[in-house]
Amino acid sequence: MSEPDRPPPSAAGHVDGAASSGSRPNSAPEDTSDLRVLLIESNVVDAEVIRNLLAGARGADVELTHVESLAAARETIRTRDFDAVVSDIASDTRGWQALRELTAADDGIPLVVMIRDADDAAVKEMADRRTQDYFIKGASDGSLILKTIQYAIERKQADRRLAYVSHYDKLTGLANRELFRDRLEQAMLRADRSNKMVALLFLDLDRFKSINDSMGHLVGDELLIKVANRLKTCVRRVDTIARLGGDEFTVIIEDAENEGDASRVCDKMLAALTEPIYVGDREIYVTTSIGVTFYPRDAADVTGLLRNADTAMYRAKEDGRNKFETFTTDMNTALEERVQLEAALRHAVEEDELFLCYQPKLSLQTGQVIGVEALLRWTHREFGNINPQKFIPVAEDTGLIVPIGEWVLERVCRDLRRWHALGYDELSVAINLSARQFRQGNFSPSVERIIDDTAVDPNQVVFEITESVLMEDSEVSRIQLDALKAMGVMVYLDDFGTGYSSLSYLKRFRIDGLKIDQGFIRNVPGDVDEEEITRAVIALGRALHLGVIAEGVENQAQLDFLLREGCDAVQGFLFSKPLLFDDLTDWLAQDFGASAALSIAAR
Repeated sequence: MSEPDRPPPSAAGHVDGAASSGSRPNSAPEDTSDLRVLLIESNVVDAEVIRNLLAGARGADVELTHVESLAAARETIRTRDFDAVVSDIASDTRGWQALRELTAADDGIPLVVMIRDADDAAVKEMADRRTQDYFIKGASDGSLILKTIQYAIERKQADRRLAYVSHYDKLTGLANRELFRDRLEQAMLRADRSNKMVALLFLDLDRFKSINDSMGHLVGDELLIKVANRLKTCVRRVDTIARLGGDEFTVIIEDAENEGDASRVCDKMLAALTEPIYVGDREIYVTTSIGVTFYPRDAADVTGLLRNADTAMYRAKEDGRNKFETFTTDMNTALEERVQLEAALRHAVEEDELFLCYQPKLSLQTGQVIGVEALLRWTHREFGNINPQKFIPVAEDTGLIVPIGEWVLERVCRDLRRWHALGYDELSVAINLSARQFRQGNFSPSVERIIDDTAVDPNQVVFEITESVLMEDSEVSRIQLDALKAMGVMVYLDDFGTGYSSLSYLKRFRIDGLKIDQGFIRNVPGDVDEEEITRAVIALGRALHLGVIAEGVENQAQLDFLLREGCDAVQGFLFSKPLLFDDLTDWLAQDFGASAALSIAAR
C-alpha cells in the first residue's frame, strides 16, 4: 500500500504540525511583485496617499485592499489571503487593543503599523505587541514603505521557523513535548468552561526497539514518520497529536462527552496499523498499545494525566499488546508492583533464583519421548513463585530477556549434554524465543558460540517462535532464520493458528514444524470450529512436510482425536507436568509410564 507523503512543516492545523492554527503559507516572494496587502485606515485621504506611494515605488506590483475599520478587516481576512496587514494604530478607537485582537484572529499575517513619530516608548510598546515593523506616517516614501512591508514578511517567516523548531518534532512534524503540554493545559481550561472532558491517549509502539536495533535507526525513523502519518488520519483537525520522543505519542481529544469518544479514536488507530508498512523493500508489521485517561475525572494536572495514561498503556501491553486500556485507580497499585518486579528481576540471575523445568513431548507414532520443552521459572526469596505470564513480559519490555535468554540457552545445552551422557541420545530440547532476542543483531553468533562451547548436536536444539515475531519484518526474519538453519538447529512456529497463518510466509521461511496452540486443543473434541482448525493445521503440516505438535493435551478424548487426525506429537498434563532436571530424569528412567499405554493406543 502507498504511504501518504510527509507534510511540510508549514502545513495548516494542529494535527499536521503547523506553527499555529489558522496560519497561512504566506511566503515572501523573491521580488516585490504580487504582494497582497490589507490596509486598515479610517482616513480615506490618507489611504489614497499610501496607495499612490506604493504604486509609484519602482518594481512594485502591490494589490492593496483598503478597509476603514477593524470589523471590516476581520471579515475581509476570513475570505481572502494577504501577505501583510498595514494598520494605523489610531484609526480605531481601541488603538492597541485593536491590533492585539487582529493578531489573535490570524497570527500568520505580518503586521506593520503606521505611527506619527519615532517616539521610543511607542516603538517599544509596538515590539511588545508582536508587531513586525513600522513606518512614520507622512514621512515615508513608497520605496521605504514597500521595503518595510517586505522586511515584516521576512521577519514573520523567521519567527514562524523559530516557533516551529521550538514546538514541533523535526522528524514527524507533530507537536513536541513542550507544545503538547501547552495544548493540554489550554484544553483543560476550555473543558472547565464547557463542563466537558478532555481525553488523553498515550501510545507506545510494540517492540519498536527490537525493530530499531535489528534494522537500524534510519529504517526506524522512516517507520516513525509513516506511523505518524497513519495516526493523523484517525483524529479531527482540532485534536492534537504529539511525539514525546522515541516511539511514544500522545493524543489530546477535546470536548469528549464520554469514554466512547476516546474508544472510537483508539479503534481507528489500532485498525490503521493493521496493514504492513513498507520502508524501502522491507515489509514491517507494527502494533501499538494505548492508555487512556480523562480530565478532570482522573487527574487535575498535566503530570497526573500523563502518569495515568502511561499506567494504562502498560496495562495494555501486559494484557497482550495491540489494544487500549482506560485508566482505573487500581492500576496505580499494579504499577507499583511492576516497578518492584522489574527491580527484583534484575537481580534474579545473579541471585540464582531462575531455574528451568522441562515438559516431555511424545511421538504419536511410537509412543516414545522425542524431546522436551524448556520452561523458565522464578522463585523469589521474598515473593515466592512468580507466574511466568507476569515476569516474562517485564523481561521483554526492559530488555532483560536478552541476558536471561542467553542464560537459558546455555543451561539447556548443558542439561542436554547430561541427558545424552545418561543414554538419552535422541532427546531434543525446545526453547521459546522472544521478539527481543530474535531481533538482536548478535543473536545468531551467540547461539553458535554456546552450541560450540557445550559441544551439543545443533539438530537437537529446537527454537519455538511465534508468527507475530516472524512477521514484524519478514526480510530480517528470513535472514535470521537462514543463519539458524545454517547451524543445523530446528525451528518450530509456536501458537500456530492464533496469528497470521499465511501459506505464503510458510513457504518463504525455512521452518521445520508447527505447534498447535493449546487454546484450540482445550475444546476438542466438541467444539466444531476448533476441531476444523486443528484438522486444517495438521493437514497443512502434512502437505508442506512439516512436523505438527499439539500442546495442552490433558485428557484421553483429546488424545484420541489427535491420533485419529494424524498429529505427529503431543505434550501436556495427560503425560507429565513440567519437571525439574532430576525429576524428569527419574521419569524417563521409569519407561515414562503413560507413554507405554500411548504406544499401544497408537497401533
